[in-house]
Amino acid sequence: MLPKIRTILYACDLEPRTNQTMEMVLNLAITNQANIVLLHVLEPISAQAANMINNYISDTTIKEMREESDRSTLERMQTYLGQFMEAHADEISQLPVSPKLELAHGIPSEMIEKVAEKTGADMIVMNSRTHSKIGQMVIGSTANKVVHHSRVPVMVVPILK
Repeated sequence: MLPKIRTILYACDLEPRTNQTMEMVLNLAITNQANIVLLHVLEPISAQAANMINNYISDTTIKEMREESDRSTLERMQTYLGQFMEAHADEISQLPVSPKLELAHGIPSEMIEKVAEKTGADMIVMNSRTHSKIGQMVIGSTANKVVHHSRVPVMVVPILK
């Protein structure tokens, strides 16, 4: 029996150039009658930056800033998804349920894997930027890490310039 794709996790960085990938996700979801989960991960700041911030800003203010950042990011996600759904209303109506939004905090590659497991994703779709060979060796890439550690298939779509 062939594996079923019931849930597709799209790890998105909310850039306008990712619409092509979202269209691909929508097509896959319609074809498989799968659910879509749109994920955005907020990366942690470095320990040094956190120490500097803690020296100048109160814990209460930091908490308020984080909450505002979450609200702002969720609004951007809702706007992105809303505009996409409006532009593709006919296709969206063919989905079993409306796409869901997930916001996570942490190291992107780790959080993508955790959210994939949490949501029961059968496939992960994500974008990849072009990095130089040295950049990939020194820095590594989120897509590369996910591809090599994921328990489910990963589709990596290059962002076209």
